[in-house]
Amino acid sequence: MNGKLLLFGFESLLNVLALESAMGPFGVELVPVARKDYNKPLAVLAGLDAAPGPMADYAGGALGGRMIVLCGLEKQLDTLLPALSQAGAGPDCLKAVLTPHNRGWNGVMLYAELQKERRAFQKGGRR
Repeated sequence: MNGKLLLFGFESLLNVLALESAMGPFGVELVPVARKDYNKPLAVLAGLDAAPGPMADYAGGALGGRMIVLCGLEKQLDTLLPALSQAGAGPDCLKAVLTPHNRGWNGVMLYAELQKERRAFQKGGRR
């Protein structure tokens, strides 16, 4: 299995090592994204596209939580998601798949969209 996980907001080396251990048997590459790179397109961070040109470093704050973007792993979600959860990336960690629609987005944009979707889902569940 090939593919990558883009890791946003994973400040603790122990968290990254736990994920690396869990994903090792699957041959998944982990890419911890430095905060200064949060404004780069997801496809650039995944190594699928070249940078569109020089970009200033992201100067904003933390995203507000952790997020994982699964790149090239769509067919393995049923196997990978439980392993990620067991490694400490449970329901509090936002997860998304890199798609043709979001590949040009940056981490900040994707995080905001996932937060919006989570709120809508939670609101819809409370009746």
